[in-house]
Amino acid sequence: MRIGGVASRAWLLGAVPLLMVAVLALAGTPARAVPLAAPSPSTTPGPTVMPSSTPGGSGTGRYYVVGSGREGEREYLYRIAVQTLGDGNRFREIFELNRGRIQPDGGQLTDPLALQPGWILELPPDARGPGVQVGPPPFPSPSSSEGAAAEADDTSGTSPYLMWAAGLGAMALLLAVALRLLRPRRGTRASASAPVLAGAPADIEDAVPAAAPVPTPDLAQGPRSAAEAGAGTAEAAEADAGTAAAVERAPEPPAPEPPALPRRGWVVVALSALGAEPDHLDVRLLARDAGGDDVPYGWLGDGPTPAGLMPVVLGRQDRWRFHLDLAGTPDLFTVTGSSPGVRREALSIARQLLAVGVTVTVVGNALGPDLPPGCRRVDAFPTLESFGPASGPEVVISGPPHGAELTAARNLAARTASRVVPVLVGEVLRARWSVLVAGSDPVASNDPGR
Repeated sequence: MRIGGVASRAWLLGAVPLLMVAVLALAGTPARAVPLAAPSPSTTPGPTVMPSSTPGGSGTGRYYVVGSGREGEREYLYRIAVQTLGDGNRFREIFELNRGRIQPDGGQLTDPLALQPGWILELPPDARGPGVQVGPPPFPSPSSSEGAAAEADDTSGTSPYLMWAAGLGAMALLLAVALRLLRPRRGTRASASAPVLAGAPADIEDAVPAAAPVPTPDLAQGPRSAAEAGAGTAEAAEADAGTAAAVERAPEPPAPEPPALPRRGWVVVALSALGAEPDHLDVRLLARDAGGDDVPYGWLGDGPTPAGLMPVVLGRQDRWRFHLDLAGTPDLFTVTGSSPGVRREALSIARQLLAVGVTVTVVGNALGPDLPPGCRRVDAFPTLESFGPASGPEVVISGPPHGAELTAARNLAARTASRVVPVLVGEVLRARWSVLVAGSDPVASNDPGR
């Protein structure tokens, strides 16, 4: 037996070098060359602007190039619809014509409220007015990338390296097997003068560990007494009480945090109206960082509205309500969008202000024929001379003003130290603090800089 084992190990030592030589010879065989197609020269310029035909196939159309806006305000689809189609509520037609289309700067129109200067908007065929251009809209065409095929062909030249790697792996495997077979087995101590089966008892004990003793019940003790059983029950009850106390002392999960609001730039939030109607609100505010926590807007849980000169709650997002103090507006506050929804939101603001003692003046029919109790109606927008530093707190709700009335509305908050604030409703340009009411269609707002 021992002589045969030594002979087999010697044969294995001789066979390993032969197998290694065979593997190296196989790995060194050159792979058949695969001709590679020469890649065609191509350049990757940016998107090329190409004219696009209208859906009708006539090759002509009407389009509008988004400008940089006026007086610091960017252009938006509602104003473009008023200017080119005569109806601001047709902004959805312009949005659907241009949804997802690649623009010259590489962006895409996915939000009806997010426009960038230089974007090209296709218009309905009946578009007229300033800014409307006639002809094929010069929409950009995405450039195609050529090089994936050449990249795939380049991998064919790596065959020799793969063969070498396979050969080295096979050699490592053979060496591991040889070392395993040549290593003496643990726990066998064969003697040269005695058969293998006649090993010393110590060898057997080293190879096979002794089994752990199995405890057996002592039947001579008899059944446990009632006192011992009661003691065991008390110990078990005490352990259960400790476990229950540990469970009761487990810390509660932290309360969810409200959405974060930026301290600089634009604050844009999407809300649902507080009333029964399914109105969706897009709130846009120019950030007012007063330092610390003294910011005139924020999220509110189920508690009362924070104190302020003109506090109102605009709407809700999940479990959070969004509140603001109208006295913090830079100049004026606007509520624009869907006509029924605009009136509902303006009435909600008026009722909240009346409840905290703020005077509410309504110009003309801005809130309809029936006003909430406590409102004061006037025929025209008040002049600046009718207010002074001691006026207010007061809110003047008006439709779209023009001429001298618009000038008075813009300067009213500054003249009265924000104690009298104008709120313009209807088809008006969005101010630096504004609400867009979208009726039952939610408005996505993810571009704080528009």
